[in-house]
Amino acid sequence: MTTRKTASLIILMLSVCVSLFISGCGEQKAPATQAPAVQPPVTSQPEAARPADEAGESYLARFKFKTGDGSEALSIKRYKDHDKIELSFEGTNSVFKGRTEVADRVKYKEVAGEAGEKQLVAEVKIKPDSVKLVDEKEALIWKVRFNDDKIKISDNEDGNNSCEIKIKSADKGEIRDQSGNEIGNVRFYSDNGKLKVKDAAGAEILVTKDSQFSLAPGVILFKHIPLAHRAIIISEILRRGR
Repeated sequence: MTTRKTASLIILMLSVCVSLFISGCGEQKAPATQAPAVQPPVTSQPEAARPADEAGESYLARFKFKTGDGSEALSIKRYKDHDKIELSFEGTNSVFKGRTEVADRVKYKEVAGEAGEKQLVAEVKIKPDSVKLVDEKEALIWKVRFNDDKIKISDNEDGNNSCEIKIKSADKGEIRDQSGNEIGNVRFYSDNGKLKVKDAAGAEILVTKDSQFSLAPGVILFKHIPLAHRAIIISEILRRGR
């Protein structure tokens, strides 16, 4: 009997000790706070939606040029499978597309007529140091040569009677005709981010905010070259980042 009472007393004392221990531990706990929000795993952000044209087709890049008075003049859009050039300049309104069917070649065709027949404007052959515009019979139309500090354009393989655009500084190029006369310049204005082509009299011929310094739009002053061909040459120079 005594043994049973002793066991009960021991159990009671152990219960009290456990209660006191738990109570003491609880006093040292930090006040309850709201659990921090679970952070989502770090992942790459989804690619921003690409801009789209009037037809809703997304393009990869665009170069948009206006005249000095702000009128639309030339638009070049890069799509996944083709380029699109829109011209509204010098009394001409036309649209043509460039597609690559063979490596290092781009065929530019103009959409004309109610049935939308596609007429070849020129085919471009791309070389490491040049591009050539040829007709449907592979005859040379224009050859564009790329040097370190200039771009030369001629209607022959040897570069005779070429016109050129030469880099004069980090933000300016000088435009010279076939006789070597300066007929204008192309210049990037870092204060407003505009790239401008001006003729010899200082009139603004083309203006864009879609580009850094580039010699490409200076081609517009070579009026002995048909406008469509000038637009193609501008597009191909821009493709090279020149």
